[in-house]
Amino acid sequence: MKIVKQKVCVKKCCKCGKRIHGGYAHTIYCPHCSRFAVRMAAKKFSPEIVKQLWDDVRQHEGFFCHYTGMRLDMDDPHSPWYCVFDHWHPRDAKRIVLTSSLFNEMKSNLTEDEFWYIIKQLAHHRRLGKHVRKIRLSCWPGHVMPSDETGKRLKQYLLREHKGSGCCALCGKRVFVYNAKYCPRCAKFVARLHSKGLPPETIEETLEYVRQKHFTCFYSGIQLDLDDPKSPWYCVLDHWIPQDPGKIVLTCDLFNVMKSDLSEKEFWYYVLQLADYIEKGRPVRKMKLAYFWRLCPVEDV
Repeated sequence: MKIVKQKVCVKKCCKCGKRIHGGYAHTIYCPHCSRFAVRMAAKKFSPEIVKQLWDDVRQHEGFFCHYTGMRLDMDDPHSPWYCVFDHWHPRDAKRIVLTSSLFNEMKSNLTEDEFWYIIKQLAHHRRLGKHVRKIRLSCWPGHVMPSDETGKRLKQYLLREHKGSGCCALCGKRVFVYNAKYCPRCAKFVARLHSKGLPPETIEETLEYVRQKHFTCFYSGIQLDLDDPKSPWYCVLDHWIPQDPGKIVLTCDLFNVMKSDLSEKEFWYYVLQLADYIEKGRPVRKMKLAYFWRLCPVEDV
């Protein structure tokens, strides 16, 4: 008896070209592209943006990061490698690109050129000890907002009696207010520090750092701005280990946003990985993150 082999028609996704299996065989999308289409519809992207994103998926035959070329996770919204939408130019909806949740956090409100400039500067500082050169950022919005608790404590630290030589107990500069313990700039900083509800040991350790190294960034050594809260170089308090109040360090608003939910070791690992990618073309190697907890819902950007 002659056995006739039946030809099986293999259906492929119309967007990424992958084979469609099982219950999705009656559709034109694979599961990943189907969910991706739903997310774009939820964002209400223009037809031009939708076409641009689909063209990118077709060109690369899948979902890859625009900045690093690494494959993106399409299944786990908690993953640092989850595929998210990013404004190529901050707050400009004319061009949307794909990247990972982690690198979207690190890029924040930087243009692509500014992002790579900062990465290179940090890498050279880490490896060669070079000074980080500040630049004017075109789209930085400023994230630091004064709290009511800070204002309540400020008068207390400006007028506290202090028996001494008329110098600020923190920076050593001359105090022109009679019997004041701190100069106005240091008084604002101390008020901010106490308004965070940190343990007394952590506060004292942070103040000792300021006495020794003044207001310099813990990670880069740059001089921090104490006057303009909208500046990317404004002095902020950062948890050295995410969500752990045991150790607080000083850094600028920009580096605090870039570090996000990374430990110091993880932060420097990815800074150096990104620098090697842009300068030498080496692929970015993933590393398991201990504290990254971002959840990217359908409404992510």
